[in-house]
Amino acid sequence: MVGEKKTLPDQATWWKEAAFYQIYPRSFADSNGDGIGDLPGITGKLDYLKRLGIDALWISPIYASPKADNGYDISDYLATDPEYGTLADFAALSAGLRQRGLRVILDQVLNHSSDQHPWFVESRSSRDNPKRDWYLWMDAMGFNADGSPIPPNNWKAAFEGSSWTWDAPTGQFYLNLFSPQQPDLNWKNPAVRAALYDVLRIWAARGADGFRLDVINMIAKAEGYPDVTRPEGNTDTFLPLNCLSCNNPPLHDYLREMYRAVFAGTDLYAVGETWCVGAENTLDFTSYGSEQLHGAFYFYFHWAPTGREQWENFDKLYQATRGRSWLTVTLGNHDSRRSLSKFGDPVRHRHASASLLATWLLTLPATPFLFQGEELGLTDITFDSIEDYRDIQTVNLYHAAIAAGTTPEAALASVREDSRDNGRTPLPWDADASCAGFTTGQPWMPLADIHRAHHAAGQVADPGSVFNAYAALLALRKRVKSLVYGDLTSLAEPGAVIAYRRGAWEGHPAVCVVLNWGSEPQPWPVSLPTSAPLFSNYTDLSSGHLRPWEAVVYLES
Repeated sequence: MVGEKKTLPDQATWWKEAAFYQIYPRSFADSNGDGIGDLPGITGKLDYLKRLGIDALWISPIYASPKADNGYDISDYLATDPEYGTLADFAALSAGLRQRGLRVILDQVLNHSSDQHPWFVESRSSRDNPKRDWYLWMDAMGFNADGSPIPPNNWKAAFEGSSWTWDAPTGQFYLNLFSPQQPDLNWKNPAVRAALYDVLRIWAARGADGFRLDVINMIAKAEGYPDVTRPEGNTDTFLPLNCLSCNNPPLHDYLREMYRAVFAGTDLYAVGETWCVGAENTLDFTSYGSEQLHGAFYFYFHWAPTGREQWENFDKLYQATRGRSWLTVTLGNHDSRRSLSKFGDPVRHRHASASLLATWLLTLPATPFLFQGEELGLTDITFDSIEDYRDIQTVNLYHAAIAAGTTPEAALASVREDSRDNGRTPLPWDADASCAGFTTGQPWMPLADIHRAHHAAGQVADPGSVFNAYAALLALRKRVKSLVYGDLTSLAEPGAVIAYRRGAWEGHPAVCVVLNWGSEPQPWPVSLPTSAPLFSNYTDLSSGHLRPWEAVVYLES
């Protein structure tokens, strides 16, 4: 490791300049024909990723897991899952990345483990086991007439049902904010924290350049476990926690302790999955010198359907943190719908809207994160049977709807649009009629037929593809550093069109960006460029108007 650079606004760091590419390993590339993507599969696609122009990978969990939540339920933090490969396979991947000048951060799940982790197996074995307080145990509030225990509060788990699971042999509930197979760790216990910091240090020694920290601002629980306030007229037994599950004291003490134990004095990158963090509190986590996180994910972008709303969200964050912190930007990930389906027009203007979204993502003063398949312009899926879905959240919601009396057809329709499986289907690599080059076996999840025509091999060879639009923008971001570090100012009142300027930075020129975020032509909001654009998603410039989803990047006159 090299010495850590001071993270000041005018100083370069690798993670500010890097464009990250998230890999969901199960669905990326299968090397051995078992139908499951794996580490050697990723290694075999490094030249593809290098050609795309990304700088670093974020890989979703690769650790030993029974996969109740596809790897976000870890049974051994220090072992790779056999389905994904071996530690030697990870070493080969790490070496391949370094040969190409690329880096990797690993997903780490420190809020909860699998219920099959040896720590939890010990914890639930008896009330006096030394690891009992490695997890969060509570007595029942009482018992119903039928003898069933009453949970300690009315918290609803993210994947349906109570956040408390009854353990009959020891006569107590344990807390699980997600599924019963994912018991929450007790961060109040210093031994737990020390063990988790060891995990991070060991993976850093194995080649990780940092970590994406899953639901990291949920590790501190609300003191006393208070009930969620019941909305008037609501009769549900359990209620969503919403922000009650996040940002509780002493969260920032834990983050500072972790930073000093793992990240201080290194160039490792720490980015948190941070629900309920925005302009009002992001500096509490990421301000320069805070010694907590280098970056935080902001999910407001995932819910802003128009250019105006995207601009307002980003500008609010930027103005609140300008010169005091560094931002991230992402339009989708493994927990969300495909960004092109959410924000674009994939039927009438597939290439234009996909490349406009890429332009927005890659021209902001923030570290951008792409999700696998975005560079191919992949869209949401439509499966006709719940049997084709693998996501625990989707399946649980479907069965909850059935239990409430909904018909199977209506239940499927109710979960289809927001299913996390929209982004998790296997990637199409070529024109192979069976499995599109993802595997030679039976894929763990069906390939989406609508994705086959947009396979990677065809797009790499096509100069006019979505892939090559991403590649051009990624190359531009590397070449013109004002797109990373330059000041951001609006050029026109944001509306159907958003236009902004990235200021000059250390010899790199000022750049203007104009985006017609919609399917209707719009007038130019600023003067036309006087020279050829640095990037345009149409083959020429129209002097009269911006065409649907037109994106133009050009040097300031």
